[in-house]
Amino acid sequence: MALQLLEHPGISLASGTGLDLPHQAARARAMWLAGRQQHPPLLLVMLLWARHCPDVVQSLEHQLDALFADFRCTPQAWSETQAARQVLAALNLQLFRRQQGGRGIAELHAGVLLLQGEELQFLQAGSVGLARAQVNDLHILPGREGQALGTQAELALVQHSLQPGRGEHLLLAPQPLLDVSDLQRLRTPAEMTLDAMLQPLLQAPGAAVLLRIGERQCPPVLLPAPARPALRQIVCGQQVDGWTLLRECPYGPSGRMFVGRDADGREAVLWFADEDADEAFWQREWALRRSPQQALPQVLSMHQARSHAYLAMDKPPRGMRNLLDWVAARGAPDAQTLLRIVTQLIAAVRSLQRRGMQGLWLNPRQILLGDDGQVMLLPGAAAILPGVARQPLPEQAVPLAPELRGGRALDGRADQFALAALVYWLMCGQWPAAARENVGPGHCYVPLASFAVQVPQGWDGVLARALAPQPQARFEALSEFQLALQQPLHERRNHALRRVPLQPARLAALGLFALPLLLGLLLSLGG
Repeated sequence: MALQLLEHPGISLASGTGLDLPHQAARARAMWLAGRQQHPPLLLVMLLWARHCPDVVQSLEHQLDALFADFRCTPQAWSETQAARQVLAALNLQLFRRQQGGRGIAELHAGVLLLQGEELQFLQAGSVGLARAQVNDLHILPGREGQALGTQAELALVQHSLQPGRGEHLLLAPQPLLDVSDLQRLRTPAEMTLDAMLQPLLQAPGAAVLLRIGERQCPPVLLPAPARPALRQIVCGQQVDGWTLLRECPYGPSGRMFVGRDADGREAVLWFADEDADEAFWQREWALRRSPQQALPQVLSMHQARSHAYLAMDKPPRGMRNLLDWVAARGAPDAQTLLRIVTQLIAAVRSLQRRGMQGLWLNPRQILLGDDGQVMLLPGAAAILPGVARQPLPEQAVPLAPELRGGRALDGRADQFALAALVYWLMCGQWPAAARENVGPGHCYVPLASFAVQVPQGWDGVLARALAPQPQARFEALSEFQLALQQPLHERRNHALRRVPLQPARLAALGLFALPLLLGLLLSLGG
């Protein structure tokens, strides 16, 4: 029965592990971290409880490693509580995607305590509860069954804001352990040591964390999170934070994206930033982490803190190629294939826009396409990110909306322009002039029909509007642009269905009815 003890004049803590059952266990961890935005230091406590999980202890230890590593890599503009919520939401989304992909997941429950200054936040995801005890009072915040992580895309989280008093005891544990424990002993005066109070509770399966609130004084002095510089030189075989770089990827920014393998044999795509990790880097990463869209990569959690500016992503499905290579091998896609591509890209872009990311550079080398039509967008540079100043885009970036090149005010219609330019390029192999360079007021759209390509009726008009140099002349929303592309194809298909002759079918049906009558007539004549 290993105990973790943290002694401090303001807060004392003891945590330990009870009995482990086959495929069921719980683990807890506590750590002091530097506060953000001149806030006081933070005591972060996390407890995970898993059921129906093979290698349950190792799995829980890895999950705790990842949660603490992820917390330290959240944007500094977020509060500590917001960061904890988003870390749990990212874990929930990872598990949900794994379940949706047909891979089994454990039943995982989590409880998080954040103690900072005079405030205490308790975050509940599933069946982990909190008991609060003073000499004359005992109150329990019970865990909730049916809300385990990964059961749905959106995190089912309950947040409690508490004001603990001096001498109060707090017990964090799986709800079944709280149900069978003698919680009256928590009302014992402070003379009894925490480990002596905790040990009787650990005779049952589970894990528990016991805290005692003391005087509010002398918070520990902690250093802020270290900087993560960009890794300038990257070669295959290099070791980075436990990852071994195996090969460079034939997509993404040249020389910055590699397949790596960690010590557990897990393989991932490592995307190395060109610049040191700043607030914009973390905001972009967490916009990706928070998106459930299948056309966006799944960002993976690390088992240890990162020393450099990079992120790890799930490997794309086998056989996916960047758009440049796909077009070189297959040629221009037909209208139906192109519509499926742009529909998935619109869904991915809208998901990023909802998370505050706009003005994207839709580089064809960072758009992957499989033979089955599945699309994956690897979003890199973006002009607008949450909580930071407008970001510069590479000078060579194509396609870009004119307002991005000119530094003017922009909104989601800049991404509509980029998507329309991509459709134009896929159909004729050339970028529209307005996507390559600044154009004057008299600029005219060059119809696709002039390139001797087959264009669905009405598409030139749709693209001419979406590619208008002035944003106010474009479609109001991406959904409107998508509908305008779909409508001519739907009308053509409906027209073709109406033109299909029904006479052969009618003749066949009449023949089936007439044949028995004819045979009967012949037999009667022959008789």
